[in-house]
Amino acid sequence: MKKSLMVILAAAALPLLAGQDNLLATFSTKGPDCYADGTVVKDGECYALVWTHTNAVFQGITVDGKAVGSQDENRVLCIAPLAKDGHCREVVVEVNKVVADLYAGSGTFSLHLLDTRKAADGTPGGVDAGVNGFGAAQEFTLSASEQFQSVTATNAALVATATVLPASIPQPKIKSIEVKDGIVRLTVARTSKMVRYGVSSGATPATLAADPDFALTDGDDSGDIVIEAPAKGTSGFFSVGRAPLK
Repeated sequence: MKKSLMVILAAAALPLLAGQDNLLATFSTKGPDCYADGTVVKDGECYALVWTHTNAVFQGITVDGKAVGSQDENRVLCIAPLAKDGHCREVVVEVNKVVADLYAGSGTFSLHLLDTRKAADGTPGGVDAGVNGFGAAQEFTLSASEQFQSVTATNAALVATATVLPASIPQPKIKSIEVKDGIVRLTVARTSKMVRYGVSSGATPATLAADPDFALTDGDDSGDIVIEAPAKGTSGFFSVGRAPLK
């Protein structure tokens, strides 16, 4: 599917007139929509509109906000910061008729809440900061023959699935471990700004487990990151990897 998608997002407070024969649809959720840790979605968080071909299975979303697999089978049509007061506020999507005929006639759509919160301050950072996880509010169909349509998800959206890491994102590497003044500091190279990192620790490599004493840390494309926690002894083993979704 090589045709370009022409989608316009706008607040639905005022009535809009679609271009001749274009598809005009409104989308919203009732909420409360929540992150995986059960907290209500923050204002400014993003939602994604996803299309899945009739003969395909939705395989998920990548950390950089794309559909997993072939775009002929799954495609993220648009992503926008639509969360307000715990749900997806009503928005209008206008789709060019040529594109509407292409997608509406050959598959289904789904609206997904994303988790783009940064580890540093917990605020949504959008796709540029990386997508931690996603969760569908509802799957639905649109008719290319009906110019005006409205979709309100009856189910609250819950971020329940971690996004997929593209092969282009490297495995992090611990460059050094320093214990000083009762603090253990890990200097980590090869991280990505789109990923939140956590630490596993243990007395032996076989006993490594997620260590909540180490704060989740945003990656950095341009340099090393430092993750630290109170030292628990004079020795131990550590590994750094993508933090689990929570």
